[in-house]
Amino acid sequence: MDFLKKTVLAKLAAAGALAAFVSAPSYAALKDCKSKPESWLEVNVTGFKDRTGDVSVELHPDIEGDYLDKLVGRVRIETPSSDPTVCVPLPEAGKKYILVVLHDRDKNNKLNVLSDGFGFSNNPKIGMGTPAREKTAFTAKKGENKMTVILNYVQGLTARPLSEDEVARDQKRRRVRR
Repeated sequence: MDFLKKTVLAKLAAAGALAAFVSAPSYAALKDCKSKPESWLEVNVTGFKDRTGDVSVELHPDIEGDYLDKLVGRVRIETPSSDPTVCVPLPEAGKKYILVVLHDRDKNNKLNVLSDGFGFSNNPKIGMGTPAREKTAFTAKKGENKMTVILNYVQGLTARPLSEDEVARDQKRRRVRR
């Protein structure tokens, strides 16, 4: 692995949300958003490399500095056979939050930047580290909030969403190995 690729991966790993699943309140996934709090976020997660492992949807406050250091709450589910919609309680309408979605493919509660997927609210382009909070923050409104997060996987020197061809090629490779 060349120096530039190691540097990119080190910056991604040091980015906090991508490096560890820190302790925070865990919310039970709200089934079909039926038991709704005052404000909630329906997160549609797309772009999966495969249907293995778990999906962790984390809510962070929009704060100065490393916004991923503080965690408001987390919803963790097994990766379903189709793109999930996960309901996340929002503590307070009118406040800004940042959402991080992690696809922990091997269920080890640790990020493997070479295989696990990740995405942020507002789907910013991922470069050599955590996206700027200004690009990821959203304001919670009272009642229903909706968002789609597209997962990114490290491809070469950057992280980006996978194309349908890449997903099909990867699935075919896994079938041949079995």
